[in-house]
Amino acid sequence: MPLLRNNLGWRTCVCLALAILSLGRAAELSGQMLSSPNAPITPSKKIEGVAKWYNVPPNSLAKRRAGKDELTAAHNRLPIGTKVRVTHIANGKSVVVRITDRGITDHRSVIDLCKEAAAQLDMLREGSARVRLEVLPDDTASTKKAPVW
Repeated sequence: MPLLRNNLGWRTCVCLALAILSLGRAAELSGQMLSSPNAPITPSKKIEGVAKWYNVPPNSLAKRRAGKDELTAAHNRLPIGTKVRVTHIANGKSVVVRITDRGITDHRSVIDLCKEAAAQLDMLREGSARVRLEVLPDDTASTKKAPVW
């Protein structure tokens, strides 16, 4: 009987060690997988995916973050204030939006557009569409003057 107990203890230790090692390896691999989608998105980088639209309340923070008459969108990784050209792949129509929000909950969606932007892309009826995103250069950086030393 003591031999059985020792054998179970040894097996338990080996199983725990293997489980810990495999969890560490899985975390390392998931870190590598997450690092590529979360890598900084630079201007002229193009991303394709599904866009959906939502109705933005007129007094929301997203509308207040945008400039007057600017179209807004939500994106989970792009910095707030980034301008993006969204092109509907099926019909070729495009629109420029400013990222003013976070919180895309649908993992299949790459961007959530305001209703007005979706109307310009002719995707209101279907609710979602295949789009190409192109991050535009920062317009505020080009207007700033370099410091004189």
